Amino acid sequence: MKIAALIPARGGSKRLVNKNIYPLLGKPLLQYTIEACLAAPSINTVFVSSDDERILKVAKDTGAIPLKRDAEFADDNTPKITAIRAVVEQSEFTLHGPFDILVIAQANSPQLTSAMLEKGIAFMLQHNLWEVMSADPSGVQNAAFRIIRSEHLNNDFLSAHCGFIVAECKDVHTIEDIDYLTNQMQQKPSAL
Repeated sequence: MKIAALIPARGGSKRLVNKNIYPLLGKPLLQYTIEACLAAPSINTVFVSSDDERILKVAKDTGAIPLKRDAEFADDNTPKITAIRAVVEQSEFTLHGPFDILVIAQANSPQLTSAMLEKGIAFMLQHNLWEVMSADPSGVQNAAFRIIRSEHLNNDFLSAHCGFIVAECKDVHTIEDIDYLTNQMQQKPSAL
């Protein structure tokens, strides 16, 4: 079984300019997610998809495979799943596959850990699910990660073959989020 991690990280953030590479405790936000994916033993290959060359450089420097995203899939109105479906058709992606499972990890969730990802993958396999999503402790879905079997990536219907695991991760969208996480992570460093 081959598993790929794909981190979508477009460059056009507006509330926090350059959000995906904004520094948090000396590292770009994106680097935290890449390192968590690289540290997950079940993940074979880590990709970062972006329209922004600075983001792609951080990806390459951190050990991920950078994939240039077409501008048509990088605007505010393009659903993330549409961009992901386009990425998995790129020759640079298919060259490394085929992949049975795709882990879609969010670039601006720096508290994400390899343990969370491994727990999600194991949960999927144990219960033969099509999809596993991360959620906060109250059961509300967050965007830290989504794990999906490749054959179901293009489904256009809702499925009962899904589940979630708790992954308490704050999404970064503003400078206030950066300040909050700086304080949190200095008090309690997270393990990959």
